[in-house]
Amino acid sequence: MSTSSPAKKPVPSKSSTGKRSTKPLAEVLGEKRVAGLRINLDSMALVSNIHRASGFIRDHFERAVLKEADLHWSAFVTLWCLWIYGELETRRLAAEAGVAKSTLSSILNMLEGRKLVRRRANELERRLVIVNLTATGAELISSIFPKFNAEETRIVERLSAKQMQAATDAIRLILATINDLDGPLEGS
Repeated sequence: MSTSSPAKKPVPSKSSTGKRSTKPLAEVLGEKRVAGLRINLDSMALVSNIHRASGFIRDHFERAVLKEADLHWSAFVTLWCLWIYGELETRRLAAEAGVAKSTLSSILNMLEGRKLVRRRANELERRLVIVNLTATGAELISSIFPKFNAEETRIVERLSAKQMQAATDAIRLILATINDLDGPLEGS
């Protein structure tokens, strides 16, 4: 499923309260396409909507919050990981940020050029590289995150506290299942 197709926008909700919304066009078309196949439509709808939501969230946050700091999503996530965990070895940082090591290298080049992060060789194993935030990087992520969280709050405001907790629990369970299937993240 492409997130760049013109049919990616959801069909407007039936209710402004957000209690129930109509199926996105991609979901309706997907169900028609797989009709007659032995497909679990509920699983397909859930995973497809998680994928679509994550793409929309990424695009929205890049426009609404990260643009003013001249950051793209992966650069922000990299800064956030370093802010939360402290210094990290590049393999662990790539896994936590959800990017390939080669992609992380490009991200770090950009962030290092802006003096937001610094890299150094591991003293015990010189082949390994440790990354940490600079004071400028820590200041940037500290100033952006309240705006980021305000936008997080805004995009889930139609959900009740109970719905948010149920969604959070369900997604954590999906992540645990993937972890059981694939093994833990490298470095965790």
